[in-house]
Amino acid sequence: MNMSKYYQPEPQTGETSMFCGKRDVAKHLGRCLRSVDNYMQRGCPYYKLGHRQVRFDLGEVQAWVKREYGCSRIGREDGR
Repeated sequence: MNMSKYYQPEPQTGETSMFCGKRDVAKHLGRCLRSVDNYMQRGCPYYKLGHRQVRFDLGEVQAWVKREYGCSRIGREDGR
């Protein structure tokens, strides 16, 4: 059976997703756990595993925060 007709793998972008828990997201963003709960209610992307467990893709969370709060880089990327 030729599976290539049914299954097309996603193209490799060179980036890997890093899935983590609520505590890791809070630490990464410099916020408390309650803030992460509020972000989830406002539409922050997350994955629900089972009844209580959630996981986040840090790349998706960062993109959502930038989009939702209008964050932009100030200054040069090389740090000068």
